Amino acid sequence: MSNYKVTIGIEVHTQLNTKTKMFSSSKNSYDAPTNTLINEVDLALPGTMPQPNKEAVIKAIQLANELNMEIDTNLRFDRKNYFYQDLPKGYQITQQYFPIAKNGKLETGPDTFVEIERFHLEEDTAKQTMVDNEILLDYNRAGIPLIEIVTKPQIHSASEAVAYLTKLKRILTFLDISDGKMEEGSLRADINISISSTNELGTKVEIKNINSFANAAKAIEYETTRQTNILESGEKVIQETRRWDDTSSTTVSMRAKSDAIDYRYFSEPNILNIDILPLVEIAKKTAKESPNKIKEKLHAGSLQENFIELLLDNQKLYRIFDKINSTVNDSKLTATWLLIEFVSLLKDTNKALEEVEYKHFENLLELIMLIKSGDINGKQAKDILAKAYETKKSPSSLKEELGFTQITDENAIRDILNVIVENNPHMVAQYKERPERAEKFFIGMIMKETKGQANPSVANKVLKEKLS
Repeated sequence: MSNYKVTIGIEVHTQLNTKTKMFSSSKNSYDAPTNTLINEVDLALPGTMPQPNKEAVIKAIQLANELNMEIDTNLRFDRKNYFYQDLPKGYQITQQYFPIAKNGKLETGPDTFVEIERFHLEEDTAKQTMVDNEILLDYNRAGIPLIEIVTKPQIHSASEAVAYLTKLKRILTFLDISDGKMEEGSLRADINISISSTNELGTKVEIKNINSFANAAKAIEYETTRQTNILESGEKVIQETRRWDDTSSTTVSMRAKSDAIDYRYFSEPNILNIDILPLVEIAKKTAKESPNKIKEKLHAGSLQENFIELLLDNQKLYRIFDKINSTVNDSKLTATWLLIEFVSLLKDTNKALEEVEYKHFENLLELIMLIKSGDINGKQAKDILAKAYETKKSPSSLKEELGFTQITDENAIRDILNVIVENNPHMVAQYKERPERAEKFFIGMIMKETKGQANPSVANKVLKEKLS
């Protein structure tokens, strides 16, 4: 088999979480009843004038800054003309000739990065749904602000593509530019793939309908194999648009793609050029904390790498962690009880993080503070956590209700330990050679004798004094 090189370029469309649409005062919302969020500007009725959304422009500038891009402070729009049922105007307002940002890069690893050619602002189209061979249209989505981010064709594997998409989504969500929900269509990726045995690029095939990062990797791997097999058989790859079929885990042909469609672009006549230089300073002052800065902060708190990655992959989870830890001031302790114990509890009860009431997080904070102060031990905390989640009662009240008290009297624990040591001389003999094993044994025995009520820190102090 010949040695083929795969080359990938990615176009990401991300909806901005602004209050209103890109060029009108219609509300920008995902949950509204069908076809209730559209007005005369969205429909381009005679006499109406589109007006660019200031909030969307600021978010675009913040993204450009994070991606180290050149910003065009002379904001201009173009009209893309085509007729299709999902486009109520009969044209789309976009930025074909003068994108708001160009020439950037996104680091995907310690020594790797993806170059970004450009991104531009535009408006989304209506949402199409197929029901019984009929196309149903929801124009609520028409006009929602979009940013289209285009990479250079320099990605060479599925893992590189997923790393890029993962990092980009983190930036979009943590900077509060987009919610990044692929399942709801607010983040959509089109992947262009070509393979070649030379330094020249091969025939480009575009893949649409990718609804998760996992499927992005599968689509790239499948399409690479498909194109390789075609070339190995002596045939030519057809330039076309394909879609990812989740059911069959294959790409399926949608349409051939020969010459570029003539969209008859021209400058949008209803929007004058706008100087956005004053917005650049506003964007800098109002920008949220970036994922890179958050990662540095979490590393400073000596948090494990797997916990850091988990928090960066879930912006809501990070916000909860940050709020709790601002009081606890112990990253490891907060991570243990939020990311392990509490998340495990959610999995056991089939609950999503979004479904959890605020009261449960208040209770979790109180529980962690009880652990930190030594009022309860780990075993007691697990019992209280489960009960608090079930009843919404406070951990303090449950501590009393369940009769969980801590033995903090050193003399009382020392008396118990003396008996344990006397009955286990072989473990005392092991202390010099295997101190960790001996300590674990004796602490376990203390907890057993006190039914888990001995304060761990006091028990450890007494044990070390006794054995040394």
